[in-house]
Amino acid sequence: MKKILKRLKKKPILIFTSIFFCLFLMSSICLLYSILRVANIENTLRYLVSGILILLIMYFFFGMIKIIFKGKNAGIIMYDIIFILLFVITAYLTTTISGIYNSISRMYRDNYKYSVSLITLSKSDINDIKNFKDLKIAISNVENSSELNEVSNSIITENKLNESNTIVEYDNNTTMLNDLYNKKVDAVMLPSNYVSIYESIDDYKDIKEDTKEIISKSKTVKKENVTSKKNESEPFTLLIFGMDSTIKDISTVTSFNADSLILITFNPKTYNSTILSIPRDTYVPITCINNSPESKITHSGWRGESCVIKTIEDWMDIKVDYYLKVNFTAVVNLVDEIGGIKVNVPYSFCEQNSNRQWGANTVYVKKGEQTLNGEQALALARNRHPNPKCGAEWANYQSNDLVRGDNQQLILNAITNKLVKNLSIDKIRSILDIIGTNVDTNMHINEITSYYNTAKQLAFDNENIINFEKLQLSTYGKSLYDPLLNMNGMSMQIYYKDSFNQVVKEMKVNLGLEEPELITTFSFSINNPYKETIIGKGTFNQADIQTVPYFRGKNISELQYWANENGINLNITYQDTNEQLDNTIINQGVPSTYRMDKLDKSNTYTVIVARNISGTIENSSDINE
Repeated sequence: MKKILKRLKKKPILIFTSIFFCLFLMSSICLLYSILRVANIENTLRYLVSGILILLIMYFFFGMIKIIFKGKNAGIIMYDIIFILLFVITAYLTTTISGIYNSISRMYRDNYKYSVSLITLSKSDINDIKNFKDLKIAISNVENSSELNEVSNSIITENKLNESNTIVEYDNNTTMLNDLYNKKVDAVMLPSNYVSIYESIDDYKDIKEDTKEIISKSKTVKKENVTSKKNESEPFTLLIFGMDSTIKDISTVTSFNADSLILITFNPKTYNSTILSIPRDTYVPITCINNSPESKITHSGWRGESCVIKTIEDWMDIKVDYYLKVNFTAVVNLVDEIGGIKVNVPYSFCEQNSNRQWGANTVYVKKGEQTLNGEQALALARNRHPNPKCGAEWANYQSNDLVRGDNQQLILNAITNKLVKNLSIDKIRSILDIIGTNVDTNMHINEITSYYNTAKQLAFDNENIINFEKLQLSTYGKSLYDPLLNMNGMSMQIYYKDSFNQVVKEMKVNLGLEEPELITTFSFSINNPYKETIIGKGTFNQADIQTVPYFRGKNISELQYWANENGINLNITYQDTNEQLDNTIINQGVPSTYRMDKLDKSNTYTVIVARNISGTIENSSDINE
């Protein structure tokens, strides 16, 4: 040690050499750690580089010792330069590898934040939590919604709202909100992104302007993510659900509308992929909720991604291995980052921009082969209905959820092939940053990297390309009572069972769960060019769902006749009125558009009928007695 100190005193430049070596040593160790923790990617190369790096460290360590005791100024300066260069290189590589790794890892989150807001009507005089006195506050006691209930009770307890107010419990959030609108309660507790959830429902389309938030509270919850942990050579399913949430931090979006549902199956052995867009209004049982009420599948997102997955798994009898929850607005940044995407746009249209703005911000896209930027790609993904205000050129088409699903498939296909065929190293980090911020998944980093070899083969082998096989679930429109919303006449999409069976079978074939049916005959004519068959698309017939008619405003005799024909028990109650509405139904008791096969005929349904004050009709009677 004395010899080292004496040598350093004689040649002070060795102090800088020691510092530079320590910097190189630390950055090399960090690089070694970064390389070794990235599993499943170029394993042979990683181990080879790691071995070379260890040998390099050892070589320069012994060289450093030699320089300290015997080195001359020229040799010492040369070592200084080498150490600085090695430090810069290893530090850069460490930063790049760690950045990419961390961006991918960020897509998987162990926790999420559940946020609840106490809201009132905008016109209310209540503007502060201190104003809550002698008021009615509605909270949820919905089963299987523990986070909402727990956070709501925390707000009440912390602000002592139960001491001077009446707390009313509801088992239906929509009924609770409806009572706020009707001023039966003064305030309600709802998930903080309630605007995104309810504004798509006609009765609450202006909910953002109609309500105001008084206070909110969040709770960090451990996320339960059970993945399939498939081998990279096994077929798998991937569910993508896009959200149009007003909340930017995706980790806090725990209750949402599943606006875009795309179910993908992929077979790594054949590079074949089936892709199915599920219309958001598809009428299915929401099986994560007690009694499995049938509603629009988009509403399954109100209970989070696990509810969406369970609903689809129970409905289709197909296990969802992985999911991606994506903010719609992420499409803008991603498409712009990769330099746009080529899409054959099916029609000319106009749409709001990513901030939901019209006017000068309106996005216009022309029909035909186009290179779309981010705003245009998002506009195509969102578009559902023509907007006549843009002019005839931009509104000359028909669209619906099925068309929107097809458009989203076009965009997903274009983005995927652009990524695997034209991705440069310089773009990887920025693309992964975008994805990491706007995507939530149940895939751990090691599960994601396990598909590296498949992606590499697709990227570098010109003969390999993902074959996207489009599926389509054929549906028809029907107005039905929605037990989840407790609303009549909700527009639903009823799927044809034959179309459904075709679609599910094709997915199971691609997953290797069922054997394919071989085509033994094929006809071709030069006068009739071959058209690709879209499985599930076609003309189908099935018995329609029978529903309760709308009787309000009609004479009671019509309802009585219908009730007798269908074995329905009615209790008729009369309500006095000065208007000439004698014997006219005010409330039919049995909800209109309610499914006949769901009616409990053991119940007695109370009907309210108008009676002119001058009339002599008895107060009440039982039609079936």
